Amino acid sequence: MRPTRLLFLLAVLSLMLLAAGCGGRSTPVAPDKPAPTLHPTFTPTPVVPTPTPEPPTATPEPPTPTPEPPTATPEIPTETPVPEPAQVEVAAAAVNLRSGPSSGFALAGRATQGQRLPIVSRTEAGDWFQVQSPNGGEAWVVNDPALVRIVGDAAGVAVAENIPVLPTPRPQPRPRPQPTQPPAPAPTQAPAYKFVKQYFEPRPNTNPIVSFFGGLFNRSLDWSKAITGYKMVVAAPNGQRYEKEFGPVFEYADSGLPSQFRYNAKLEMPVVDGTYRVFVADGSGNQVSEAWDATVSGDTRIFIPRWREP
Repeated sequence: MRPTRLLFLLAVLSLMLLAAGCGGRSTPVAPDKPAPTLHPTFTPTPVVPTPTPEPPTATPEPPTPTPEPPTATPEIPTETPVPEPAQVEVAAAAVNLRSGPSSGFALAGRATQGQRLPIVSRTEAGDWFQVQSPNGGEAWVVNDPALVRIVGDAAGVAVAENIPVLPTPRPQPRPRPQPTQPPAPAPTQAPAYKFVKQYFEPRPNTNPIVSFFGGLFNRSLDWSKAITGYKMVVAAPNGQRYEKEFGPVFEYADSGLPSQFRYNAKLEMPVVDGTYRVFVADGSGNQVSEAWDATVSGDTRIFIPRWREP
């Protein structure tokens, strides 16, 4: 007990004793009973329990975001290059266009150097192309490297469905033999030639000579493989016959000019107006090719005949 509280109790007790002694009757106090000793009263101090601290609440960690899958980068489609349409470009000064795949067909126009003509179709051998004519419609041009060159992809050019064919000359009726005469022998079949016509072109020239520039090709028209062992023969209108062997190399005429071309046999002779006949002969002089007819008239004095293996 605290001292202040104890002193307060003793003071109260003393006042009580003093009031008792001042009354009207005094009460004797037995001497053998001592006054009781007062003990201070202890007021228990309540014990306040110390609260047990609660464990700290764990701060929840924010959830880890689930990574989204990366957005796929769109692939840019690669454009497939469109092959350039096949065309024939004129390399010579000019080239003839025909109504069919042969120089025997009618002239259907001319194309000049640098012109490009879209290819429509080809012959089975690939030696002539059907093209769109600059004059409209369609025509045929020879596949001669000295005259034209191919531009673009010609591998897919299809063979023409209806290829014009030169009409076969109608045979003249034979006169009936007289009864007294023996029957006429059956006509012999025309021989199959070793070389067929490939290309023929007349050109102007003012020189006082007639010139033939012949070319003899293999089946594939390969310029690097000239055919030898044969000769070009020209029969003039005056009965003269001229011969020249085909060489192993194709040479250039008009080299460096737009009109340049190649050949491997050349013959020149004095000018005689009329029709010349030119063909290929073997070493014995026998004709082994189809013949070209070349007419000399005015300034037309240069001819470019070509043959190839069938």
